[in-house]
Amino acid sequence: MSSSLQLATRVAGCMTAACFIGCVTAQTNVVSGDADRAVQPAATVSSIRTMYTPMTQADRLRYYFRHMFSVESVLRSSAGAGINQAMNTPGEWGQGATGYGRRFASSFGAHIVQSTVMYGTGAVLHEDNRYFRCGETGAGARLKYAILSTFRARHDDGSEHFSWSRITSYGAAAAISRTWQPPSTRGAIHAVNSFAIFVGAEAGFNVAREFLPRIFHTLPPVDVTTSQTATP
Repeated sequence: MSSSLQLATRVAGCMTAACFIGCVTAQTNVVSGDADRAVQPAATVSSIRTMYTPMTQADRLRYYFRHMFSVESVLRSSAGAGINQAMNTPGEWGQGATGYGRRFASSFGAHIVQSTVMYGTGAVLHEDNRYFRCGETGAGARLKYAILSTFRARHDDGSEHFSWSRITSYGAAAAISRTWQPPSTRGAIHAVNSFAIFVGAEAGFNVAREFLPRIFHTLPPVDVTTSQTATP
């Protein structure tokens, strides 16, 4: 399999994992009783806006730990390890429980690096990388918004800008994770591939967050005209 086809397959697999994790999370909600709540139509859910309030440092710390150790993160790493296991990547790690364990540890280790860099850089740059749903009702507009949100973050005034902290964290995770990889998946080209997989997986999850808000517990759309400024 060519490297480009292998990369496309892994990105597609990561995006599919978003739907899989959504289904698992939905099942968890059924067990906890959340499924008994009335589910509003998607258009109605998207149209409800809320006032944006900037994150405090305490908010950021809580988000950091939730993002790092959430059920979604564990399942996400499990799915990534499963995709690599099926493709026998890297080949040096072999198959079976030992091979899967190494791939899971690698995937979750990269996730820890990504979360830590995003938290630290986001705190310095005052970037809020939480996902807020689109305020539009059209499927096309919502899909475009979800994909573009992969590269954007909110500032203290509620406006959206390019997310340096998120993109930097993907690059850091892709590069640092090469240090524990075997020779076949080490080097610049594999770091670039890993970066592309991070971006593709996040785009897939953002689409799932937009269209499955009850399952992913995503935040409502933001009304920037009434946004509050951060308290010193």
